[in-house]
Amino acid sequence: MLKQTLIASAIAAATVASTGVQAQTQTTPVRNNDFSYTYGQFGYDNWDYDSGPDVDVLTGEGAFELDEHVFLRGGVSFYDGDYDSPGSDDVDGNRIYAGLGFHTPLQRGLDLVGTADIIRDDNDFDDDEFGYALRAGLRHQTTQKLELSGGALYEDIYDGNFGVYGQGLVNLTTAWDVGARVAFTDDSDSLGVFGRYNF
Repeated sequence: MLKQTLIASAIAAATVASTGVQAQTQTTPVRNNDFSYTYGQFGYDNWDYDSGPDVDVLTGEGAFELDEHVFLRGGVSFYDGDYDSPGSDDVDGNRIYAGLGFHTPLQRGLDLVGTADIIRDDNDFDDDEFGYALRAGLRHQTTQKLELSGGALYEDIYDGNFGVYGQGLVNLTTAWDVGARVAFTDDSDSLGVFGRYNF
């Protein structure tokens, strides 16, 4: 857990440091940072649980901005994995989530972002489970082509877990982005890459 904490702290520190530099030169109030909150994306993640299973995940996700502060979001994941010990059952299933997000500019190039999702997990080794996830963090236009995001999360599905998350997004064009993301909770690590199309 120490390694994950250090990585997450480094992501947060980089975001805060770059924010501090901009704060000295950009103090004009801003109404909208023009971040895209309407998009579709497809990605691959790896979930590594402390209890044993190592899971490969394919996910399709999307978001739709309702107004200047609120957006809808949702996604579906299909996962496949197994435990490290020989003879253990596979870990196969799917997960669907839907929720709401809120964003507001704090200063030029920096948004405060919060999300709340309802999750349904269906797998072949346990009953269907419903849960939820909450996230709160910052989204920062670090350079002309690079966005960094990070913050805290809480998930309650099967059991409750606190954690941190981070994401980097490279703007290839006005429509296309590629990114990488990490999340570390009390009992799991998640690493992933994705491609995004902004509408």
